[in-house]
Amino acid sequence: MAKPRAAPRQQRSRETYERVLDVAAEIFAECGYTGTTTNRVAEAAGISIGTLYHYIADKDALLYALAERHLASGTESIVSVFVGLRAEQPGLADSLRAVISVIVGMHVDEPHLHHLLYDSAPRSEELQKRLREADAAMADEVAWHLERLDVGGEHRRLVAALLVTGVEAQVHRATLDPIEPVSPEVLTDVLTNLWHRALTT
Repeated sequence: MAKPRAAPRQQRSRETYERVLDVAAEIFAECGYTGTTTNRVAEAAGISIGTLYHYIADKDALLYALAERHLASGTESIVSVFVGLRAEQPGLADSLRAVISVIVGMHVDEPHLHHLLYDSAPRSEELQKRLREADAAMADEVAWHLERLDVGGEHRRLVAALLVTGVEAQVHRATLDPIEPVSPEVLTDVLTNLWHRALTT
């Protein structure tokens, strides 16, 4: 997958770049990977194809830029949650709820884009590596809290990794291929109760 060119720094150019990404996200959601073209994105964004190519080399670079933005936004939310947990150090149920809630939020925010990025479109090795690193960092932080709360037994690092990947897979299943319609609040409640029982039995 091709990378986008360096994101512009000037305000006006940055606004154009963000508008291109917003429009691209909508078109990818509506038309899928195969149905999206740079010409269609440029037209919908109200710019020439030449201007689009000034920022983005091709369709794959558009998708890469969207993936980077999605990952950056999710990472910022996760870091904020863990900073709060370190400061407040709540009990197990509230700690689980905070972590699960932010993972749910990452999936329900732009769900069609999330589906495209994780299921339908090609991903570069670099992007896959960054996603694995993000999961590993989250698992490390979860392991710290499991130790703080004295749960997870002697294999806390493994339990933490399974919790992170398990919750992501469960949320993925519930939101992108739903068994039944479910609100983010209900999904968070169900998963919090599920993992609380798993860690305390």
